Formats: sequence, structure tokens, C-alpha cells
Amino acid sequence: MSKTKIKDILGYDFLRGLEISNDKSKLAYTKTKANYDENKYENDIWIYDTKENVTYPVTNTKESSIFTFDQASNLIYKAKSTDDEDVFHKVGTHGVGEKYFAIEKNVSRIDWLKDDLYLIKASDKKSKEEKEKDKENNYFKEVIDLPFWLNGAGYLKHEKSSYYFYDAKDEKLSKIIDSDFDHEINFLNINEDHTKLVYAKANYDKARVMDMRESLYLYDIEKKKSKLLIDANFSFYYANFIEDKIIFVATDMKKGGINEDAFIYISDFDGSYEKITDDTFDMAFGNSIGTDARYDGAKTFAIANNRLYFVVTEKEDSKLYSIDKSGEIKLEIGSRVEDFAIKDDTLYYFAMGRDSLYELYKKDSDAALIENKITTKLGNIETFEFESNGDTLTGYVLLPTKFDKNKKYPTILSIHGGPKTEFSDIFHHEHQVFANDGYIVIYTNPHGSSGNGVAFSDIRGLYGAKDYEDLMRFTDLAIEKYPQIDEKRMGVYGGSYGGFMTNWIIGHTDRFAAACAQRSISNWISFYGVSDIGYYFANDQTGAKDPWEDLDKMWDQSPLKYADKVVTPTLFIHSDEDYRCPLEQGLQMYTKIKLNGVDTKMYIFHGENHELSRSGKPKPRLKRLKEIKKWFDGYLK
Repeated sequence: MSKTKIKDILGYDFLRGLEISNDKSKLAYTKTKANYDENKYENDIWIYDTKENVTYPVTNTKESSIFTFDQASNLIYKAKSTDDEDVFHKVGTHGVGEKYFAIEKNVSRIDWLKDDLYLIKASDKKSKEEKEKDKENNYFKEVIDLPFWLNGAGYLKHEKSSYYFYDAKDEKLSKIIDSDFDHEINFLNINEDHTKLVYAKANYDKARVMDMRESLYLYDIEKKKSKLLIDANFSFYYANFIEDKIIFVATDMKKGGINEDAFIYISDFDGSYEKITDDTFDMAFGNSIGTDARYDGAKTFAIANNRLYFVVTEKEDSKLYSIDKSGEIKLEIGSRVEDFAIKDDTLYYFAMGRDSLYELYKKDSDAALIENKITTKLGNIETFEFESNGDTLTGYVLLPTKFDKNKKYPTILSIHGGPKTEFSDIFHHEHQVFANDGYIVIYTNPHGSSGNGVAFSDIRGLYGAKDYEDLMRFTDLAIEKYPQIDEKRMGVYGGSYGGFMTNWIIGHTDRFAAACAQRSISNWISFYGVSDIGYYFANDQTGAKDPWEDLDKMWDQSPLKYADKVVTPTLFIHSDEDYRCPLEQGLQMYTKIKLNGVDTKMYIFHGENHELSRSGKPKPRLKRLKEIKKWFDGYLK
């Protein structure tokens, strides 16, 4: 068995987007692979046949990922997109799909409803003249909104995307609802008899500043009219129909701020609602366990059997629960849920483990239906519990693949992003790269992390205090429990919030021989005005009103304030299209450390964003990890 290497990421199969056919005979999913030569990712749709227990590709275009099943369990998928139309194919059993219909739009979503009727989300194709005008005017940007850009999307453009009904038999497209830009409508779902829609829409004030609280609407399809149900009371995660009610997941952010966990509510069609989960529910919706070995998002919610099925992060695990409209909760799958698909009493899901990427399982079965094992050497992960700031935390210690208890090893403290995410023992490629090259990697989930309730994750005004204490206590205990850790050869690194903490740590201790801060925050004051989330996240997380009234509070929690004390050689990694933690955040720390006379270097990746380490294009993604390892090798070996 060979070592786990940096380039292994090129050979991984990233599975996602699990859906089940009406007769439960097929599961469709997208398989994504990296293409290093062309510096991109390629997507094709695959089928798992539940009767024959075989899997096979449906497409070979390298760019297919949008699909739905119809009533007869045929797969309808977007086969190609041209300047004039998006072409959809239909395929039943094994074989290549045949052209079914074409729509003169850019289609980003398709859901079969009944007979030949589909729900479509799409935007207009641009004419040759419009493209030429865009090219002619690409020397300027008009900014009228706040936020004015979004990470991964770039500058907000006022180009409409709309929801439509599409009748494939009559080739008729009927518009339902417009949105001024792609992210204005958070979600949209339809009831079983296709008479009503429910959706959440962003709110803007007269100055075009977006509120964090959205409004929930009910749309009557026959009357072609929207009705406001709930006006700007919540930030909505999801809403859908359940029997004669609307079930929604939302937070009012009054208890724990921006990062507060949500609750589940039931609403009548007149907008009156009640909470059906009690105050002890306190769960973090979605899978927030960090890894660099998955691609794109996954399903968190689905309606089936008159129940809402939902994924939560609980402790250091991801689980699937369901709830009915009376509030009766049931645990469906107790561990490692990444994505799921359900039809009647049949439930399939993708799971991820210590030695695997996404693998397909059926509920109540231990055998993987689609295996996706890591075939290279892996270091062993050990855990221990410890007390810090009044709570019990779990510490993780990843040992080198050829661990010798009589030797000393260079060690890296890895800090996750968020802060409301977390680490667990699932496969993490870059951690294993270090373990295969003789490093011990240690990590934990300090206060601020997900999975332990609102009180645990709420560190507003405590950045660099409670979390720093947790991390340093964990490091001390890891050294005590593992004498193989060489205290003189320790490094620290992390991205996003982990980058913030790396910046903070090197300004408060010299115990680490080297550091790497990626896509970091260094200055809450400037972050407030340049990040796509800055104008509400910076003040919420620091406990400040804004920089004008609480300048000192923001500055006191900014790593840049303490940068004059940094003596740790530090590598900075940043992307120039990172609009979540913009480039200037890393540049400010780099500049001050350079002026300190401390060895420092910065890599700026062009055309990449905040997701570089997780879904960045193959060449910069590999370059990033090569340079991080080279930096630590130079100081710790």
C-alpha cells in the first residue's frame, strides 16, 4: 500500500446529489473528478440499479449534473448547454439517453411534477449583442447593493433568474416568479397537488441594504398571486408543505446571534405559526463537519411520509432525524450521514468514514452498496476527552503511519474554519498527507464550534479568549499524553476562522516554530466594510455595534493589533476572489510581520475564492498544499 500523497486528490471520486426514482429501482447521483491538465472538475451522472446492485454511467459529457426522475422512473437530465438552448435527454434502462426537449434558457434546476409538467429555475440566454456589450463594459462595475459581492458568485448582477412551469408535451414555458438576482429567493417548494408554492425572499431597505431576516411567501398558482405569510421575523433555512400546513426551519437570532441554531415551526396558510420543537432541541442543522474530501453541497431537508427529514450535526457526528407536524421526532440514521434520498419506507444515504469518501448505504444495512475506499496508507486517529471552560471537549491525535512510540515527531495543530463547524475522525486528505510524511496532527473543537448547542457555539465578544484557552489547554494535554510530540518542532495552521486563530496565536505566544494562516481574518474593522458578510457578521461576532461606536472592541479582538509581537515564521495563503475573507485581511498581517523582520511569505491565487482548499481548481489546490508542506518541512524537520 502506497503513501497518501498530495496528488491523490486527482484520483478521488466525489459523489453527490443523491436522488431516488419513483419505483425505487434507481438511484441517481453525480460523480465529480479532477482534471489536472485542463485545471477543472468534470461531472457525470451515474445510476445505481437497486434490483441488479450495479452502478453505471448515464453521461460522458464531463459537464452533466442537473437531473430529475419522472413518474415512469426515467431519468431526465441536462445533456448540454449551447448559446441558444439547454438540451435535455431522457433515459430509461441501460443505454444512452435520447433528446427529450430543449429550452431556450440557462436551466439551473429541474423537478418533475406530473405527466409532462416540470418545475424549472432558469435565466435568459444572452444574445451576441448583449455579450459584446458586457465585454465592452467590463472595465467598470456599478455597485448599488449591500452586500455588493458574494463569495463564489462575484459582484452581484441584476440579471433575473425565474421559476417556470414547463410542459414538455406542448413545449410551453410559463413564468411563475421572478427574482432580481440569483440569491434573492432562498428556496422555493411546491405542494403535492401543485396548487401552491412556498418561498423565502431577501428583504432590502430603501438604501438597498439586505436584512438578515427574510420574508416567507405563499404563492397561489391558479390566481398567480403571492401572499406574505411572515414578514422579516426569521432567517429561514427551509420551508415546505406537510399535509395541510407549512413546516419551516428558522432562527430569529435573538439568543445566539448569527450563528444561533434554528428551531422547527408549523404555519397555517394565513401566516399564524407555532414552534413544534422545544427549547431543549438545540441542534445544528446540516452537516458542518469539516473535510477537504467532499465536493459541493448536499441535501439537508426533505419531505416524505408526512414528515420532515433533516440532517443535523450532533457532537462530532452527522445524523438524520424526522419530525411530523405535531412535533414527534424520530432518529432515522445515527451516524455519518452526508446526503440522503427517501421514497416511502425506503431510505438510502451517502456516508463518509475514516478510510472512505462518500459510500452508498441503505438504512438498516451495514454493507456499502457503492464502495469508495481510500487505497493508500492512513495514520491512526486516537481521541481523548478533556475539560475546558466548563465543558467536556474531544481531542483528536492523528499519528504517523509508521508511528514509533520511542521517537519524537514534528507536530501540527490544525484549526477548523467557521467557527461554527467542527472536526471529527472522518477522512481528511491533507491531514493524512502530513501523517504519511512523519507528522503528528492534533485538532479539537473549541468553544464556538458546532454540534454542542447554542451556549457552546456562542463566542460573541470572546474571539481569541475562550477559544484560545481551549486550544492551548488541548495542546498542553496532547503533549502530556503523547510524549512523542516534539515541543520544539510544532506548527499551527488553519483557514477562515482557523486562519483568524492562527493569526491570533502567533501574536500571543511563540511556542510554535512555524505557522500558516489561510483565507484569514486579521482586522475586524476593515473586514466590516469589505467582506460579503462583514457588515453584519463583524459586529455580531465581536459584540460591537459598529466600528464608529465600538472601535476599541473590534480592534481589541483583531489579530492585527498584536502583529507587532509576532516572531513566528508564517506563510500566508489567500485568493484574490475571496470575498468572504478578502485578500486585504491576509495582506495586512503579512505586511506587519515582514516589517517585524520575521520570515514570511504569501501566495496569492488568482481567480480562486474562499473555497480554495475544498473545491479550488486542481492546479492551485495542489500548489497550495505543496507550499504549506514545504513551509512546515523547512521549519519542523
